[in-house]
Amino acid sequence: MKLRLFIIVAAALSLFLPDSNAHAGYLDPDQGWENITTYDGLSGSYDGKTKKWWNANEDQEVEPGAATGQKWDLEGFFLNDEKDELALVGGFNFAKGQGGIGSGDIFIDTEMDNGYYEYVLDLAFTDESGNIHKNDKKYTVYANADPKNNPITFNMTHGGPSGPTQNQPWTYAGGGTAVTGFENIALTYLKKMNNKDMGGGVKGGKHNAVIMDVSFLGTDSGYDIFNTLECGNDMLKGSTSGAVPEPATIFLLGSGLLGLFGFRFRKKFRKSKD
Repeated sequence: MKLRLFIIVAAALSLFLPDSNAHAGYLDPDQGWENITTYDGLSGSYDGKTKKWWNANEDQEVEPGAATGQKWDLEGFFLNDEKDELALVGGFNFAKGQGGIGSGDIFIDTEMDNGYYEYVLDLAFTDESGNIHKNDKKYTVYANADPKNNPITFNMTHGGPSGPTQNQPWTYAGGGTAVTGFENIALTYLKKMNNKDMGGGVKGGKHNAVIMDVSFLGTDSGYDIFNTLECGNDMLKGSTSGAVPEPATIFLLGSGLLGLFGFRFRKKFRKSKD
């Protein structure tokens, strides 16, 4: 009797559990977006006299000694496991840059060992002549498939704050192998969105977002992620430990438990009938 009651309760709960991917965060949290931003290790305190603008949070902060304000702020990485989409969000104008400073590419370390990046998402907001794309913003994914003979190389940050913001990977320079199906594909670019438009996950002024397909990583991939500006004015890191059980998986578990209960009940009914 106790076993039967346990099975019934477990099955019922599994059918009504909320989507574990739904999070307060970027865009509509009910659609599975999760904030995967991690602290970049650079912090200070607000100085009312010099108007320095930084803190230990990645939203509403830039690096110590850097130009301040919403236009220089890299705010967060957001992941949607259901859609296999990654979003880079900030007050910074990723497409056009700010003050002559350009935005950087996205680097992914799937081994999470700080050795080298296994992938780089080469964001192409301009053509070979430097003209800004208006309707066809694209990106290409390169894999570090043969790091000994054909390693991915980077352009490094320069100018801006000194110290740990210097000599950081900024943009893809060459090498690696383009991932099949992820060559010059369109990305989604959102601009000048307010806090409400962003789902309440970020603060202050207007926000821009670059949204990309990351299905090439697979559903069970855990990884570290990095992005910065040409001058290293602000750095952004993120991390995910891998897949979270999806609603479909939870539903199947509940269905299985109900099936087990039904089997036991039918078997007992037959025995009593005999």
